[in-house]
Amino acid sequence: MSQMTRRLFYCAGALVLLTGCASQNSSDQAATPTEQAATSPGQTPASPVEYDASRVAGGFDQVRELPPGGPVPRTADGHPDLAGRYYPNRAGRMLQGGYQIDDSIMNHIAPGATREEPAVFTAEGEKYKNPPFPYGSCPVGGTPISITMQSSEHGPMELIQQPGKVWILTEFPQTIRMIPTDGRPHSTDPDPSFTGESVGRWEGDTLVVDTIGIDRRLMNFERWHPSDKQHIVERFTRTSQNYLTYDLMIEDPVVLAKPYIHATRTWTLAQNPNDLWTEYVCTANEEPTYMQKMDPQKRNEIESGTGQGGRGRGRGTQ
Repeated sequence: MSQMTRRLFYCAGALVLLTGCASQNSSDQAATPTEQAATSPGQTPASPVEYDASRVAGGFDQVRELPPGGPVPRTADGHPDLAGRYYPNRAGRMLQGGYQIDDSIMNHIAPGATREEPAVFTAEGEKYKNPPFPYGSCPVGGTPISITMQSSEHGPMELIQQPGKVWILTEFPQTIRMIPTDGRPHSTDPDPSFTGESVGRWEGDTLVVDTIGIDRRLMNFERWHPSDKQHIVERFTRTSQNYLTYDLMIEDPVVLAKPYIHATRTWTLAQNPNDLWTEYVCTANEEPTYMQKMDPQKRNEIESGTGQGGRGRGRGTQ
């Protein structure tokens, strides 16, 4: 029973909301190719699905926007203490698209954030757009997609802060990143990986994470592959006890005509002390001949980049 609340994101387990889940899933899938447009500031709020929340397990009728919660906690060296488990909303808990929580709580965009513009590609960059998804129906975790895709996946991000390093963990796709903050530079020629090589530094109260060496097979927003020249800058700022903001800039002189700026996202600190890490495993990749056995139409959608090919679009919307 302790995991019941966390696992309500499976729509199959909440038949009473099947219609709402299907509706939300449909809208999410339509918006997936341009995730930033789906969550851009100024978007017209969706009409809520009417239901008696008090009769739904999980206490969704009690969800409220969190107050700031007090001043920013600090470590012994005076830097903000980023440690904690955060959710991509204003409630400090798992929320799902099938439960139409008020937009003021579900909204992931930070107040006053600059409107997000679509990525602009170079002539060469057009070849990197809408790539086939090469890993069956399971998304691969990496930088920055494991964080940015939570706009649709609704999953948590956990930060662990130690002297000289910060760990960034995401539950789905399950990703572990270790960010040294001891002043070291990048390697001269880092080996490519899905998380890349990251180094961190403090700029005032903001942790700035600089990443290079991203494996070219990874995708950004499921829209384009990076070149080996891609450079990512992330900024983590804890603004109060309960709130943290996330900023992202991607530059790639081969693919992008100008740096892509991701609108500032708001994350809130988990409020339940029993809100613990859980394992979430996507298993379709375990079958070597998965793509060969797939329905031909779905396989064509994946390989051509024209559709989602049956892949899940969010734990709260599928």
